[in-house]
Amino acid sequence: MFYRLVYSILLLAAFAGTGKVQAQEEGLASYYHNRFHGRKAASGQTHDIGELVAAHRTYPFGTFLRVTNLSNMKRVIVCVTDRGPFRKGRIIDVSVGAAELLDFKKKGLARVRVEVVPSKTDLSHLDLLAPQPSFLEVDHLRVELPDRINLKK
Repeated sequence: MFYRLVYSILLLAAFAGTGKVQAQEEGLASYYHNRFHGRKAASGQTHDIGELVAAHRTYPFGTFLRVTNLSNMKRVIVCVTDRGPFRKGRIIDVSVGAAELLDFKKKGLARVRVEVVPSKTDLSHLDLLAPQPSFLEVDHLRVELPDRINLKK
């Protein structure tokens, strides 16, 4: 019990040390126009309309975000590769491919929820709180039975 308390404190300290609380936000999303295809994003990557990427004002490049269209609850995970949107009232710009999966390409705008997807590092901290029990791999010891047994001899 004491160790879980210590691990909990360490986990909270690790998240507090990042300087950013991992939360969610809701607001309007738009999508990149086709004219941006092939251009360099702020991260240096070349923008491809088919990739699941996004522009956000504050999240670091490489952050994975789950974007949920609140009108139909469709979700997609995008990677932040650019800065923006620069239009007031919008919280995220997604690629054309992501807009199609979220089903708001025809409308142009959608009310969305944006959440940070935990990284592998974040998930490894959770293992400290609730470690997975180790187990012995025994699948290779199983005997395969024949499909048919011939009883006539």
